[in-house]
Order: sequence, then C-alpha cells, then structure tokens
Amino acid sequence: MISTLLALLVLSGCGLRLEGPGPVEPVPDADEVSRQAMVADALAVQDAASQALAGVGAESPEAAGLAQITDFADLHIAALGGVYSSGIAEDPDSGSGDQGQTELEPGSVPSGDATATAPVTPTADPAPATTSDVVALLAQSAARARGSLATPTDGLLARVYASVAASQLDSARALAAQTGAELVLPEAFSTQMPTALPLNLSATDLTTVVRSEDAAGFAYEVIAARLSDGPRALAQERARVHRERAQTWAELASLDGTASDPREVAYALPTTADGASVVTSAEAMAELAVDLEETLATTYATFTGQVDAENRAAMADLLVDSSAAARAWGAPLAPFPGMPEQSDPTGS
Repeated sequence: MISTLLALLVLSGCGLRLEGPGPVEPVPDADEVSRQAMVADALAVQDAASQALAGVGAESPEAAGLAQITDFADLHIAALGGVYSSGIAEDPDSGSGDQGQTELEPGSVPSGDATATAPVTPTADPAPATTSDVVALLAQSAARARGSLATPTDGLLARVYASVAASQLDSARALAAQTGAELVLPEAFSTQMPTALPLNLSATDLTTVVRSEDAAGFAYEVIAARLSDGPRALAQERARVHRERAQTWAELASLDGTASDPREVAYALPTTADGASVVTSAEAMAELAVDLEETLATTYATFTGQVDAENRAAMADLLVDSSAAARAWGAPLAPFPGMPEQSDPTGS
C-alpha cells in the first residue's frame, strides 16, 4: 500500500511545476547609471521643447528651432541606447500594484471617518515650459554630460556624451539668440589646453593634430587679410587660437623644435575644381572656415573616446569650441558635432 502511494505521488508530481524565485532586476553599474541619466536629460529637454512649441505660433521664429531640438533629442536618445528596460515581465503575484488592498465601494466608509470627510486640496498643474526653460535645460544637460565623461569604461560612449553636449550647447546658443532668452554658459566648459600629454594618443595622432591646428591658423591669417570689420576680427582671433594650440600640442608631444615637428611655414589652401583659389569671396572663405573647424571638431571628438578618463573633459571642451566656431561662420546646427558618421534623418 505504501509503495503504491509513493508511486502515485511520483507520477502525479510529473505534472506539477515547482515555484521558485523569479528573475531579479540586474543592478546597474556606473556606466549604466550615467547612461540612464543622459537619456533622462534628453527626455526632459524633449518634453520641455514640445511644451514650449505648443505655446508658440507655428509661424513664429522659434517654432522651427524648438521642433529641431525635439528631433535632435530623439536622435540623442537613440544613440545613447534608449530608455532602459530589463525585459523582465512584472509578476502579478509579486505583491506590486495594489499591494493586496481591496477597492472600497462608494459610501462604504462611515461618514464620521475624518479621512472620508476631509476636503481634497486640488494641486495646480505646473506651468508649461517656455523657450527660456528650454535654453536653461540644454545648458544644464550639457554640463552634466561633461561631468559624466570620466565614468564610461567604453571610450565610444564618452565620445557620444561629448558630441551630445556640444550639440545641446549649440542649440541653446541658437535658441537664445533667436528669442532673446538669457543663456548662462556652464562654467565647467573651458578652452584651456591640457597641461600634460593625454594618454593613448599615437605619434600619428599627435603629428596630425599639430599640423591641423597650425594649418588652420595659417588659413585664418589669409582669410583675415581679405576680410573686413567683424569677420576679419573673428578670423584673427581664430588664427591666434589655432596657432597657440598647435604650439601647445607640439610642446606636449615633444615635437617643438625637432626634426619631427610637422609644422610648415606655409600651407596650400583648397582650390576650386578649375584650380582657382577659394579665398576670393566672403562666402567661400566662410565655407573654408567651417571646414577647418568641423575637421578639428571631429579630431577632438575622436580624441575624447581615445584618451584617458581624466583628459576626456579637456578634449570635449575643444570639440565644443570648434563646433561653436563653425556655427559662427554659418554652419548649420548638427545633432552630433564631431561625429560625421552619424546621419541626421531630420534632414536639417
């Protein structure tokens, strides 16, 4: 009899599913925490821009800028990996949701109960975001992105952080100029060169950046000689900036004054298809200036992903500066400055 019962229990157990603990949400590491924070900032910018856009006329000057900011935020969120989802389905028996509470029927609470008679104080909806709020959010998000650059173990992710920060600052400047909103640039961003040679840069990287910076300085000197007024002053200032950076890089790389110093007395400037000089009109010279700055922005974005974590912010600052300079010469806003391989589906 006992053996028969045991056999029945064994056979009936084949159809039973023994319940065990379900899958546990993984604990995010520092990389994931910083990534999620970047995505949250991009979502906040997008939401604020959408609210501000709803409050302005479709034909208003800022409407196109706000729409572009929402589009760029979409691209940033996608490049950052999107909103986190573990893929673990919520267990309806886990105790979440209503926490076992029973819904009460109307009138089932005695009228003498203070909780039933206490008046409900309505909460006012927050005011919709304005263009000034969007400008401030863009600047704050860019500053937080810069502050997070040392966190990722993946240099390519740091490169995306830096590019997003540059894009957000460019958009903040453009929207502020368009609407008259006040833009307080984050103090964290600087144009100071590193004081020691960053790690992980090859000899080719160093000779290339020295030559590129020096050639940019030379080109700007030629441009300045052919322009007048404001554009000439801007070209002179950029010539000084790039010559100084070339000198600093040459010193950091121990190239200054050596046979390996790649700098030259003069550089060949681009020409048109028929061999004519491009420095013959203000428009052509502005296009050349944009090309110079965007080339260096790409270099510094790449360096941000290569150098040691402590020097990423300095490289990102140089990216931000070159991107802003390109904008000053007429370059359109871009969702990923310094990352030309990233396409822009918005076509802007």
